[in-house]
Amino acid sequence: MAEYKKIITRRKAPLSRSMGPHVRQVIPSAAENIDPFVFLDHFGPMEKSPGSGGVPPHPHAGIATITYLFAGSNRHQDSYGHDAVIEVGDLAWMQAGKGIVHSEGMNEGLSEAQVIHGLQLWISLPAKDKFIEPDFFFYPSKDLPITEFSGASIKILCGELNGHKAPTTSLSPAYLFDANIPLGVTLNLPITQEYTCGVYLITGEIEIDDQVLSPETMVKLDEEGSILSIKATAVSRVIILGGKPLNEPIIAYASYVMNSKQQILQVMDDYKQGKMGRIQL
Repeated sequence: MAEYKKIITRRKAPLSRSMGPHVRQVIPSAAENIDPFVFLDHFGPMEKSPGSGGVPPHPHAGIATITYLFAGSNRHQDSYGHDAVIEVGDLAWMQAGKGIVHSEGMNEGLSEAQVIHGLQLWISLPAKDKFIEPDFFFYPSKDLPITEFSGASIKILCGELNGHKAPTTSLSPAYLFDANIPLGVTLNLPITQEYTCGVYLITGEIEIDDQVLSPETMVKLDEEGSILSIKATAVSRVIILGGKPLNEPIIAYASYVMNSKQQILQVMDDYKQGKMGRIQL
């Protein structure tokens, strides 16, 4: 008999203290981490007017950052010369490694206001890859597979499901799904035992482990169960994420995630000395 996953923690994501009233910090505020995922911000829906600034240049190290949009657009620029505009359904994957500087949503040249809504996630890189060479990968929406599974439509952003594999390559074994579940449908999703699992509700209403969840609620589930069961009591959109836990030390400071304080001090010094480069805005 299938063993269904049980909820360990649940919490509504609080507003970010640093990013303003339109950003909710899901990880680590609503759930400490879903190893190897160490960060998740949910931004919007919010209006972006022509000429408005985005997030100015800032450094990252020791992680891969993922940006995914439900609405609007977001320009990525970084100190290694990558420049891409991410539209609805696209995925931007930046492998920060030893250190890179990037900006988001700057100088897009919009001619009219738009609503922007999306997610940014961070995946901790394995200890052996903390100081890997930085890189950036852009995946248009059309290249990200969608599969019908257990009555739901699931877009595979990372990992594999139902014989379909995302084109993304994660240095940390991980899965990331965007699931649209019709009213009354129960999604029974197989999850590898001993893998972590988290569910974040974007819109609608769902039941997991006999608990009713409202939008902007994050739940962390056990690693023993092999089936994630989600019942939609309204038309719902959920983000499902997790992977093989790294079980490595997580030392975070600002936008760096390393394995030791010494590594944090090193990347801070690298940034100060200009070793991460600069963006040509």
